[in-house]
Parts: sequence; C-alpha cells; structure tokens
Amino acid sequence: MPVGAIRAIVRELSMQPTAAMKTLVVEPGARAERTRAAILAAAEQQFARRGFVATRLEDVAAAVDLKRAALFYHFRDKQSLYDAVLADAFGSLGSRLQNAFVAPEPIAVRVERAVEAWVDTVLARPTLARLILRHAAEADEHGAQGIFPSASHFMSVGASLFEQARTSGEFKPVYEDPFQVASAVIGATVFYVTALAPLVPGTEQSALTEERGAAHKRDVVRMVRLLLGVTAGSSHAGASGKKVTSKRGTKLARKSSR
Repeated sequence: MPVGAIRAIVRELSMQPTAAMKTLVVEPGARAERTRAAILAAAEQQFARRGFVATRLEDVAAAVDLKRAALFYHFRDKQSLYDAVLADAFGSLGSRLQNAFVAPEPIAVRVERAVEAWVDTVLARPTLARLILRHAAEADEHGAQGIFPSASHFMSVGASLFEQARTSGEFKPVYEDPFQVASAVIGATVFYVTALAPLVPGTEQSALTEERGAAHKRDVVRMVRLLLGVTAGSSHAGASGKKVTSKRGTKLARKSSR
C-alpha cells in the first residue's frame, strides 16, 4: 500500500478510531475488485452530478455502504479516485477511437467511424457527457489534466488525419482548423444528452430513445461530412445505413448519366 494511503488511514484512525477500525479489514482479491468497481460506479455518478469540487468522499462511501476510511484501501485520495473514474469511464471510448483511426480504410471512413463510436458511447453512458461538462466548468481545479488519459493523443491523431486528407484532396473542409469540427461534434452530443432536458422539462428520457439516438448519430455524421467537405465516394454507409447524397448531387448525377 502506498505511503500516502497509509498516512491517510492513520489520520482517519486518529479522528474516528472505533468506526475506522471496524472497516479496515483486508479484503480478499476478488472481493476487493468488486468493492473497487462499486466505488468507481458510485463515484462516477457523484462526480457527474456534482463535479469534482462538491463531491465528498463520505457520499461516495455511503453509496456503497462503506465508511469513508475504507476508501483509502483502494484510492489514495479524492484526486486519485477522480483519475480512476475518468480512466474507467472513458476507457472503452478510447479503445473504440483507436480501432477506428487505425482501420485500413480511407481517412473519411475512419473519421466517420470514430464519430459514430463517440456518439454511441456517450448515448449508452450519459454520465460521460456530464463528466465532460463538470470537468470543463472546473478547469481551474484540473490544470492541464485532460478529460481522459489519451484525449490529447486522439486530438493529435485526428488533426494529422485531417491534414493528410486535406492535402490529398479527400477533404475540402469548410474551415482550415480541425478544432472547429471536433468542437461541433463534441458539443452537439454533449448538449443533446445533458442540456436538452433542463431546458425542455420532460424530454430527458425521450431524447435517449433508440430511435432518436440513431437520428442524432445520423445528423452528427452528416454535419461532419459537410464541415470536412468529404468528396464523393470517400464516406461509408455508417449510421444511416446508406450513402447520404444531397439533392444537388443527385441532379448532377442524373445529368451526367444522360
């Protein structure tokens, strides 16, 4: 056990010796893993609802029927718990983005699959969107810490692919800066998941139905194609199940076939 965790436990014992001693029982491996997973799940809900600053370790412990001191067996302090929550919550997204970006496909297809992975992951786990908002709102507390460990890596990969596709002519982007596309994609889904319900009461559940979620994903993919200026034949069927062709494109195709 890290020295910092031991010191934290000693401090807790000096404050609440009777209650703390009852909870400080070394757990077997399997049970410890289950307890750790339960703590992470409870902390994810707390951080998403209240943010890092307002979340108390006492509330996290109470949610899993533990004493505060027992948390220090698994996590050194609130910051280490927060870091673990972000790594756990965004881990699957990181894996899906990695798979999308390295696929042996045209860049446009890889970007669209990454966008679909982003939307699917957040719709399936809405707390991710709330964690992002809370993290951004408390930026002064987190310094240069990203929302998850590989966030900067994927932004760099996306920017590199953007430049490659722009140079080759695969993309004819509306904006020269890929940040504009990333901001639009992230902002659209985060707002859709988190902000619509408070602004329009009664829409929280209906916004996350399978049908509406699929429609949102199609809209985001179409937006990306527009902003990137994806050339014909570069994208894939993706979220809509078929190519998206504008009316203008259809008319031109008809004329050329005559």
